[in-house]
Amino acid sequence: MIRLIFVAFSIAVMGKISMSEVEVEKKELKDTTNTIHSDLLAIDFCGEALPLNELRIAQRYQTMIRNYDTPQFRKLMTNTEKRMRTVEGILKKYGVPADFKYVPIIESAMSHDVTSHKGAGGYWQFMPATAKSLGLVVDSTRDDRKHLVKSTHAAAKYLLELHKQLGSWTLVAAAFNAGPQHIQNKMNAQNKDDYFKLKLNSETAKYMYKIVAVKEWFSNPERSREWGSGEVVDRIAELHLDKKNASLKNADKVLVRAEIDS
Repeated sequence: MIRLIFVAFSIAVMGKISMSEVEVEKKELKDTTNTIHSDLLAIDFCGEALPLNELRIAQRYQTMIRNYDTPQFRKLMTNTEKRMRTVEGILKKYGVPADFKYVPIIESAMSHDVTSHKGAGGYWQFMPATAKSLGLVVDSTRDDRKHLVKSTHAAAKYLLELHKQLGSWTLVAAAFNAGPQHIQNKMNAQNKDDYFKLKLNSETAKYMYKIVAVKEWFSNPERSREWGSGEVVDRIAELHLDKKNASLKNADKVLVRAEIDS
């Protein structure tokens, strides 16, 4: 009965709801996206854009940006500039995107003398078997993983091999962390070839955000500070809520119109 009264009232006051009204509401919603400056969302890895308009992606990125906003990291940035230029120059010779120069930062803090509990070592944290397969010497008297130039030449070759197999630089980064077979198995099982849509282990799921956060602090600290403030994610969350509410309103209007027409 209440529903019928509402419908009758709608007819008396407004008449039938036109599609133009729905279109106007959609246009107004679309216009609200201008509240986030496009530059804040124009973040990429090797030319592959991060889907930061998705709230869960934006939240993960914000978390990592904040994790690297420390005095220790700022000191590391200053102390590694020369080695970063060396790494970038070698990667360029092989045609590997410069964004991979940040991998040794998150792997070893750009230090040769780091060994993981699993046995990975050197600037790029290669496992002994992987290092040897790439032509590096790893034995009791010599460890080429600790040599910046030699290990970076090996890394560049390895990254190219991974790209031939996976076809995406974001997936290459994931495979560098978890191993190419592991990533390929995940892709096959989930029938997805997008890093940001794959369900991965916690470490690998965070890996891309680490690289991009480091890249952004090096190359665009002002934008990084804005992301770290929390305001960007808050605005994205508001837009998602507005979109959800608008969809519900449109659904209600369509339902009323269907009842009127019937």
